[in-house]
Amino acid sequence: MNSITTKGGDKGMTSLYSGERASKSGILFETLGTLDELNSWLGLVKLKLNEESIQTAVESCQRCLFRLASNIATTPDSEMRSRLHTLDQTDLDKLERFEEELLSVVPMPETFIIPGMEERAAITDIARTICRRGERRLVELLGEYPEIDAVIDLKYLNRLSDVLYIIARYFEDGRFREK
Repeated sequence: MNSITTKGGDKGMTSLYSGERASKSGILFETLGTLDELNSWLGLVKLKLNEESIQTAVESCQRCLFRLASNIATTPDSEMRSRLHTLDQTDLDKLERFEEELLSVVPMPETFIIPGMEERAAITDIARTICRRGERRLVELLGEYPEIDAVIDLKYLNRLSDVLYIIARYFEDGRFREK
C-alpha cells in the first residue's frame, strides 16, 4: 500500500475484504467498526496487564477478531473465501479454557459491580461493553444476511465478553496489583 489515502471512500462507499463495494452506513460496516473498536480497546487492556500469559491470551483474542472480521467482510460467493482462516471450534475451545483458568484464580463478586473502582478494570469493562455491542451488531447483521456463516463467531464474542468481565475482576483483586 503506497498511501493510506485512496479517496475511494469519499462518497460514503468502501470495499469489503473480498473487493465488493458497500455503504459505510450499513450494518455490515457498523459491525466491522465495532469489532475494530473492540480490538483497539483490547490493545489497551493488554498493555495494562502485568502477567505475560494473560497478555498472550488477550493478543490471541485480538488475532481471532481479525479473522472474525475477515469472515463477515467476505461475501459467501467470493473466491477469497477458500483462503480465509475463519474461527472454528478449536478457537472457541481455547477461549473457554482461558476463561476456566481465569475463574480458577479470580474470585467473582456476589453482587453487581460498579465500573470505575480501579482504572484497569474500568478500561476492561469498556472493552466488555463494546464486545457486547459487537455481538448485538453481529446478530443484526446475520438477520439481514442469513447466508453469512458466523455461528462460531457469535459464540466467540459471547464468551469473549465473559472473559473480559473476569479480567476486569482480576484487576480489582488486590493480589494482582501492578508490579
